[in-house]
Amino acid sequence: MTALTGVAVAAGTLGMTAFLLALLHHVRRRYVVVVVDGESMAPAYAPGDRVLVRRQSSAPARGDVVVVRRPDVTHGWPAASDGRDRGAPVGRRWLVKRVAATGGDPWPSVVGQAARGGGGETVPAGHVVLLSDNPRGSDSRRWGPCPEHQVLGRVTRRMS
Repeated sequence: MTALTGVAVAAGTLGMTAFLLALLHHVRRRYVVVVVDGESMAPAYAPGDRVLVRRQSSAPARGDVVVVRRPDVTHGWPAASDGRDRGAPVGRRWLVKRVAATGGDPWPSVVGQAARGGGGETVPAGHVVLLSDNPRGSDSRRWGPCPEHQVLGRVTRRMS
């Protein structure tokens, strides 16, 4: 092997390594794995299931299964994002819920007046109504509509 061939091989290897690192960075920014905590989405998802979540790039749609930041026990959903919600989910507690309605949709009949917060006949813009598959789960029936900025992303598939 000549010196020129060795340089070409090294450059090709370096280029491939840079490409793979860029691809890995792109995938990690778009996807995250979250572990299901609790039985609120049973039977679709069980405690301990790992789900692949595509980070939010557009507003959720009715029927989407999403991962959202767990609301505060006493204050409910935070009114504004602190800018850190989109980061790594490590150390945060997340909820897996199904979108039942989006801004402008009529309120689902299972969500009582108290949870609507005195709102009108439709879900407020910039909010989603989240329901558990298990009717005993905590969701918008307890917490009211969830601000869209609290949605980490959509579940794309179960991994375990």
